[in-house]
This record gives sequence, structure tokens and C-alpha cells, in this order.
Amino acid sequence: MKEKLLQKKRDEMSLLTNAFSSFNQATQTLRESYQTLKYQIARLNKELAESNEKLNRKVEELNRTRNYLNNILDSMTEGLIALNYKGEITLLNKTAEIISGYKSNEVLGLSYQQLFGRGNRAFSSILEKSLREKKSLMGERKFYTPNKSLLLEVSTNPINNKKGEIEGILAVFRDISIIKELQEEIRRKERLAILGEMATTIAHEIRNPLSGIEGFALLLKENLKDGLKEKKWIDNVVRGTRSLNSLLTNLLDFTHPIKPNFHQIEIKKVIEESLLFITQKIQEEKLNIQIEKRLPSGSIKINGDSILLKHAFLNLLLNATQAISEKGKITISINKKVHSCLRSRKFFKEWEGDYILAKSFEDIYINFSDTGCGISSEEKKKICQPFYTTKSKGCGLGLAITQRIIQNHGGMIKVDSKKDKGSTFTVILPCWQEVRREKV
Repeated sequence: MKEKLLQKKRDEMSLLTNAFSSFNQATQTLRESYQTLKYQIARLNKELAESNEKLNRKVEELNRTRNYLNNILDSMTEGLIALNYKGEITLLNKTAEIISGYKSNEVLGLSYQQLFGRGNRAFSSILEKSLREKKSLMGERKFYTPNKSLLLEVSTNPINNKKGEIEGILAVFRDISIIKELQEEIRRKERLAILGEMATTIAHEIRNPLSGIEGFALLLKENLKDGLKEKKWIDNVVRGTRSLNSLLTNLLDFTHPIKPNFHQIEIKKVIEESLLFITQKIQEEKLNIQIEKRLPSGSIKINGDSILLKHAFLNLLLNATQAISEKGKITISINKKVHSCLRSRKFFKEWEGDYILAKSFEDIYINFSDTGCGISSEEKKKICQPFYTTKSKGCGLGLAITQRIIQNHGGMIKVDSKKDKGSTFTVILPCWQEVRREKV
């Protein structure tokens, strides 16, 4: 009985031992599996971290590439608009924003017809045709903004995917308004150059016979008795020849290059000498015109050509007298305006031995005002053009020559006028004065 009990206990101990052995083996296996799993997790975490790092680098690279491409697009001097196959705007660069007046974030996703169709049909028509026919186009189109109208040179190209399918179009355009104006200015100057050569030749050919006509007419007048009406006819012939001679002189003055003989002159003296001639003309022709001078008391000296400036001032004063039909007033005034310190012309320095000669710049404003008939806004754009005149007499060269003289003195002319209200021609001339000498 006891042996059975002992055997039973031995069997139980054996089972328990086997159980502990199996448990230890299972524990060891589990520990090994855990270590393996831990190693795999660590390896996966490392791989994931490396993948994330690569992805971040790729994202940064893509961002840099995108920013670089955006900078290229925004640095283009041409405007650029991209449309998808639906005609919706997908891209608008900085120059396109400046030209069109639209902001990119406001128009992306909008149809080009919705954006340009109402006020700029000519511009949208080339986009429509290129999108419809799926081909490249080029042309010049007017483009209107709220402030101005532009002339654009537009070229369009289809956008193809890798399969060669059309996904939209790309429109590149630039403002050629200034180029067209310059081209027209060049053509105008070429025409004037040709006309100048012709005028010089013709003027010399005409002046000799004119001098002969005037000379013979004066000789004929001397041989006639006083009081005869034929003498008045001869006077008309002499005035006519002198008028033609004056016209030819103006024509030659305009065709020849103006080369001022610069020296220091007193600008008030030039104005006073010009006024002497105008005052004499008013008295001789008994015109009801009053002259008012508003000249400062101090000396005003500039570097210029007194003869050319007197010619320019006389032209302006003659225009003022002709603009007054019955009764009126001509006012001449002078103002100075010193440039502010922020302006580039304020200061410049020259070397003079061991010293720096510093000079301060200012502008002289000479105003010629009249109470005459005035000038319309359309006429103001043309009054300085050669051969343009609103008067029944004259060839329209006076103001053109005046403008060239003032420009050759580094100045400019401004016109302020209203129809039937009078006009003010302002001549702006630069002058300088020495302000100090600095030891180097």
C-alpha cells in the first residue's frame, strides 16, 4: 500500500518535473521569440525612420524644386497663363498679375471666358481658338485694364501629357506698347530726316529767287511816285517775300541740329530782351494786351545759350499774343525749386586739386501765362509736333523748335491749358550753384 502511494507520488513528481521542464522550455522559447520580435521591431523602426528621413528629404527637394520653378516663372519678363482642357486657369505668374491686374489666388480655377470674356474679347479669342484647335498661335491683341489699354504680343502652345494627349494650353504674352511707340517715333524721325534733307535743298533753291523778287520790288518802288496805289501793291509783295523767307528760316532752323554755346547767363536779362520785342509788336499793332512781370529781385544765373533761349521765349510770347483775340494779359513769372536730399540730382562732387567742389542743384520754373483762347486736351498732345498748328497763319514749327532748344538745355516744357480759359507754358531749366569746398 505504501509502495503504491510512493509510486504515485513519484509519478506526480515526475509529471510536475516534466511540467516545469516544459514550462521552462516554453519560457525560453517565448523569451527567444520576444528577443527576435524586439530585434525585428527595432529593425522596422530603423527602416521606418530611414524611410521617413528619405521622404522628408524628398519633400524638401520637391519644395525646393517647386519654389525654384515658381521663382523662374515669377522672374519672367513675360506674362504666363496656363489653362486646363476645360479652359480653367491653373497658373498665373507674377508678370501676368502685373499686366492683367488680377491676383493669382483670386483667379485660379476660374474660366478664362469668365475672367477675360467681357472686357477683353480680343485676348480671350486667341485662347479660345488655341484651345479649340489644339495648336500653337501667335498674334497681337489689345488688352484693357481699369487704368489703361495695352498692346500685348501673345503666343500660345498646347500642354501635352506623356501619352501625347492635350491637357490644356500655355499662353505667354508681353506688353509691347512702348516698343510700338518707339518704332513709330523712329519712323516719324526717319520721315522728318528725309523731309529735312528735302527742305534744306528746296529752301536754298527758293531763297535766292525770293531775295531777287524782294530786291527788284524795292527798286521798282523807288521809281514810282508817292501816293500811287501801285506802291501798296509792291509793299504787299515785299511783305509776302519776307514772310516766305521767315518760313524758310524756321524750316532750316528745325532741320539743322541745335548746338547751344553754353556759358553763364542771367536768365532775367534774356526774358527782358524778349519782352522788348513783344512790347514793340503790341504797340505797333495796337493790341490791347497787358504785360505783367513777376520776377524775383535776386540774380538768377544758369548755364545756357542766351540767343537760343531768347528765340524760345519769343516763340512762347508770340503764341501768347496770337492766342488773345481782343483784350487780355500775359504774365511772366519765375520760381525756384531746390531738389530734396533724397533726389539723385541734389548733389555731385568734382575733384579740383586738393579740394572737392560740391554743387547743389535746383530748377528754374519760368511761367508764360495768357488769358487767351486756351488749348483743348486733344490739341495739347500735338502742339509740339512739327508742322502742327491751330492758327490760320504759320507753319507749326515754333513750338517744335522751342521744345528742342529747351531739351538741349537739359530742361523740359509743361503745358497747362483749358479751352477758352487761357494757357500756361512752363519752361523748367536746371541750374547750379557752388555751396562749399571740402578739403580732401
